[in-house]
Amino acid sequence: MSKPAYFEVNPLVRKVEPPYYPAEIMCPGRPWNVSTHMVVVAPPDYPQLAEGLDIGALYDVVPNPEGTTSGHFFLDNYYFEGCEKLAALVTGGKRLVGGPYQMVDWSIQLSELVVDEPKYPESEGRGPFWELLRYGLRGMTFGPVVCKKLVADFEKWYMDAWALADLEFYDWYVFMQDCFETANGTGMVVYPQTWWDKNGDFWEPKLGQETVELIDGPRKIWSCDFNDDDAI
Repeated sequence: MSKPAYFEVNPLVRKVEPPYYPAEIMCPGRPWNVSTHMVVVAPPDYPQLAEGLDIGALYDVVPNPEGTTSGHFFLDNYYFEGCEKLAALVTGGKRLVGGPYQMVDWSIQLSELVVDEPKYPESEGRGPFWELLRYGLRGMTFGPVVCKKLVADFEKWYMDAWALADLEFYDWYVFMQDCFETANGTGMVVYPQTWWDKNGDFWEPKLGQETVELIDGPRKIWSCDFNDDDAI
């Protein structure tokens, strides 16, 4: 990863009711500053990733009693090795073959290693950590239901990860577990990096993208009449 990369974790969020406006909206004395990564977006092939949140809606972070709003879990290049070891852990040693892969292809092929329909019929074959392996770095929103499911996966495979006696992988495993635990089953996790840049190399269509495009829209002057309760 050539620049700082991280998962942003927001443990508690609340929906901002529409209508929405461009982020650079200008009203007398009342600028509205929002971040597009707080818009819930989901993959067209698996909208359930955002379950518990409304796709296309903008959310705001709710501070906890200590005043904390969100946390950043910074990643380095070991993320890729960690994910491959994670897939091997839960499949008895399956590894990707061939390559090198483009990022999206790597994510999809790695997640396919943990698919086993006879073993996991309740999830249509999607095995442990499938959501993380497939969508972790693709700019999609991990909703509270999937975050809670991933925490359960980490808890179930914890001793197996420890038993590998691979300290680097174990540290990474605990770090990622803490990331999704911080979402607390009530918030969201997102990777707010270049996947959001429609002109970038890794952009791909997302459900909810129309709200992102609206908020990213051109700067303009709006005729507004806000009261204090309307501000974000």
